[in-house]
Amino acid sequence: VGNDRYLFVNTQRANPSIKTVSRFFEYKTWTEQIWRTEIIENGNAFFHWQGHDRKNGHRDTIINYLLNGQRWQSTIEDYIFFHALEGKAWQGHYDNIIEYVSSDHYVYQSAFAEYITDQIHQRAPHGTRF
Repeated sequence: VGNDRYLFVNTQRANPSIKTVSRFFEYKTWTEQIWRTEIIENGNAFFHWQGHDRKNGHRDTIINYLLNGQRWQSTIEDYIFFHALEGKAWQGHYDNIIEYVSSDHYVYQSAFAEYITDQIHQRAPHGTRF
């Protein structure tokens, strides 16, 4: 199953009726810069870029982001995130969602969903069937 059919469902936590569906999400880094990321390599790596400058983006195995005034670091394997406060693995946990502060200063939750066409009859990994 390729990653080209997997999208993020991004939900604003303060107002869950605000949702977007996208290949990426936009987040604040530890230094409060605005970056975007999408999942590549069948759910095993990130592709990050700053602002709208995707052509100068890079592959990475971690993402550093802000949540509730704290610095979090996550890795991803088979579409499952491992979240660790300040990158301290012994304080980490696995999850199929990620929560982060976005460019509009609101907390969002992103989960995976698989885009289903008439030719595809599979379920999203740990996600929702559309």
